[in-house]
Amino acid sequence: MSRATPLPDTFLEWDDFEWNDPDGGVVYFHGVLPTVVYPNSLRPRIKWSGLGLMVSEEEIGLWEHEEDLEKKSPGINFTGALSQGGDFSKMLGALSILEEIQTCKFPDPEPRRLHKYAIRGSKPVFFIEPPLSDEDWSDWLEMHAIEITKPLKLLSNLWSGRKFSKNLAKMLKMTMQVPNESSELSVASAITSAWWVGIENSISLELRKKRDKRFGSRIRGALAEMRNSGIEEPRLLLVCSLAQRTSLVNALENMPLVEMPLCTESVSELNEEE
Repeated sequence: MSRATPLPDTFLEWDDFEWNDPDGGVVYFHGVLPTVVYPNSLRPRIKWSGLGLMVSEEEIGLWEHEEDLEKKSPGINFTGALSQGGDFSKMLGALSILEEIQTCKFPDPEPRRLHKYAIRGSKPVFFIEPPLSDEDWSDWLEMHAIEITKPLKLLSNLWSGRKFSKNLAKMLKMTMQVPNESSELSVASAITSAWWVGIENSISLELRKKRDKRFGSRIRGALAEMRNSGIEEPRLLLVCSLAQRTSLVNALENMPLVEMPLCTESVSELNEEE
């Protein structure tokens, strides 16, 4: 059975986290809110060598498809996602009520914005989630599917709305205001974090740790690839959910073995183009 995800004091901090790899390099954890457009005050100001995205390379094609759909019919992605039901649609429904900030935007605004910025600036982009063709990752996805479709789990979905409301009430008590910005940002952080906690608690602690260990290995691998290319002190800007940062930092603290993730192009090729 899955256990409730522990919620440390730093869970919903707005300031970016920083992790130093003993082998060289720094990871800056830039926490974002799914489907929410950030104000300028929350956008990263550091200089970074490469971008890490918590998605696989296949996701980029989906982002491009969503952009095309939005051009033809604004709001169609939101409508489609909302109609599918489940916790994600509950999150979107709650976000859509907010009026002072931009929410429910597709593709996911901040990762896509930074991805485009990296491509324009000829910076390497590392995909931290393995591709579907990866056998070990495919096995993890299969185990994940088995866990969430167990009879007791499916039965518990009858009370998913109640669980989401309870998680949201907890998150609202933990939110922090962003100075000089709308208070709705803190509400949005509570809503998206309630969704994330529900997703995490639907699978076992063992399965979550296995996933995060793999992510940690690939994050370290991004730094290693940049070091190998001649960048002495690489800085990786890692874009992840605000609520996900703590579990990723914990995985890195255990110093998982380095695994080279998929990059848009080899760093050496990008250096040659400069």
